[in-house]
Amino acid sequence: MTINQKKSLVAFYISKFNDDAFRELGYGGPVSKAMDDLSVRITGPGVEPNAYLRRRRDEFDVFFDNGRVGQRNRKPTETVKELYGQWNVMEFEEITEIVKSVLDGTMEESQVINLEVDEETVSEYDVETYLNFDDNTAALNKTVKSVMERTYSKKKVEMLKRLYAYRCQICGQNVGEEHGVNIAEAHHIKYFSKSVDNSSDNLLILCPNHHSLIHVLNPKFDYDELQYIYPDGKTDKIILDLHLTHGKEEE
Repeated sequence: MTINQKKSLVAFYISKFNDDAFRELGYGGPVSKAMDDLSVRITGPGVEPNAYLRRRRDEFDVFFDNGRVGQRNRKPTETVKELYGQWNVMEFEEITEIVKSVLDGTMEESQVINLEVDEETVSEYDVETYLNFDDNTAALNKTVKSVMERTYSKKKVEMLKRLYAYRCQICGQNVGEEHGVNIAEAHHIKYFSKSVDNSSDNLLILCPNHHSLIHVLNPKFDYDELQYIYPDGKTDKIILDLHLTHGKEEE
């Protein structure tokens, strides 16, 4: 996630949950000091806190009855409106886990591990089947789990799915939403069976249709344009991006 993506998430969290959010993050003193400290935790040491976190919080305040009426003069941007719709579906415990992982850096942990994978035994599709579906009775998953259980972070994958409200980063759809189910799937940009890279920056959240299409056609991913380029020249661009940093200047 870029710095401003992180600040937007934290701003939403503290705007919606206010005192409960600050307490959960370990703050009990003046709010102004907590805001400065959060800004430094996100940006990194040696960087002066700026107003971005405060401005974003002001914009999210429009949507919540948190007692900060005096701050509601800042009109929310279209981006803030979209983020509100995306994140407001999460319960307190769900978003707290994501915010803490962003602040402590575990969301970005590379988890690149030297691991020999027998591609004849464990294919990329097998790997991602294990990553997305937890069925311990399946023989396939038993095979994959024996190889991968120490390298995968299913927790990270689930947090990313929540971050996108189970919507596909390419088409924006949660194809099971109208039936009350979520069937978004995680996909490795650089195939895990070759890269052994389970970092969040190597993961996309996709609908089953786009996930299958990518595995069948094996398109090239352009990090600069954040899009897939298929063998026939057609492209699929990432339209939802709340966590990728490749191809971007750090904000």
